[in-house]
Amino acid sequence: MATALERYALLEAPGVWFDGRSARPHEVIVRFGEATLILLGPGDLPVAHWALASLRALPGQGAGMMVLVPDADSDERLTIGDPDMIAAIRAVCPELERPRAAPGTRRRLALWGAGAVAAVLAMVFLLIPMLAERLAPMIPPAREEALGRAVIGQLQQLLARTGAPAAECTDRAGRAALARLRGRLARHAPTHVPIRLTVLDHPMVNAVALPGGHVVLMRGLIEQATGPEELAGVIAHEIGHVMHRDPTRLALRAVGTAGLVGLLIGDLVGGTAVAALADALIRASYTREAEEAADTAAHRIMADAGLPLEPLADFFARIGVQRQRPTGFLAHLATHPDPAARAKAARAADRLAGAPFRPALSDNEWVALRGICEG
Repeated sequence: MATALERYALLEAPGVWFDGRSARPHEVIVRFGEATLILLGPGDLPVAHWALASLRALPGQGAGMMVLVPDADSDERLTIGDPDMIAAIRAVCPELERPRAAPGTRRRLALWGAGAVAAVLAMVFLLIPMLAERLAPMIPPAREEALGRAVIGQLQQLLARTGAPAAECTDRAGRAALARLRGRLARHAPTHVPIRLTVLDHPMVNAVALPGGHVVLMRGLIEQATGPEELAGVIAHEIGHVMHRDPTRLALRAVGTAGLVGLLIGDLVGGTAVAALADALIRASYTREAEEAADTAAHRIMADAGLPLEPLADFFARIGVQRQRPTGFLAHLATHPDPAARAKAARAADRLAGAPFRPALSDNEWVALRGICEG
């Protein structure tokens, strides 16, 4: 066993741990110790050490999933979906599959039921996010775009329930100005699909990136923007999410395994799932790393387009004020990373630093864009 343990000394994988005292799942990192399996919680602090010699695997689990117990009588459970870790545990625990001492029938059924619940929760917490991460680049662009269009329709219905219509804004001069702004930014953004901007006639101050290169702007955002450069910075941030396929990953997590298969084979998910997806995307909460990556992409896009980042920094500063009043202006961004740090990063990345620049739009174009929903 020592040789096998040395071989897997650096291996680690995510898992879902039930401590046997409550039904709440805990996300942990699993790695090998000296003759033990170590479970690490927040801050990489050990929360459990399980002796390898007494580990047992519960029978009847789904393919690609392992549910472990530390010994025959424990109520703790650990669900693992990583194939390398599963293979390693089987290699170092030769008695893993040895039948456990037969408890009473009711206890056995309870344990199997707990194992089934653990497997389902592991699918939610581990398998679907893992598949979303790996399959997002495999979704054909045409299917991504079709999903994005379907979500826009559901998004309009969702917003209409707030009491304000959310029709697409189609004023010709406004759309021409929007197309000009899109072209100024998109030529500096290496996306796998064309960027498509849509404005919805709704007072919400928000912008959201959707699968397939769609970026939806709300009328409220355009009305509250202090100038075209500030709006350009917000759009560039959403384009950054498109570049990294963040909306597609979020969509895959939201629609679950059925949606994953449907998107791969070309059968889009049903209306109920698309409605749920629209709600998930408008409330999109990406990881801090994803938000920082989108900010970095926005900095580069704006710089390459010859536009200043000071207006975007001012935008972030206003977000910081709104964190004290989360129901008001820009409240939708109150859960993003620290606005002060984002403003500081934007100013540090500003290549112009007060130097003259060609405006993102002319005065007449900016007026037309602000009136895009009046036509």
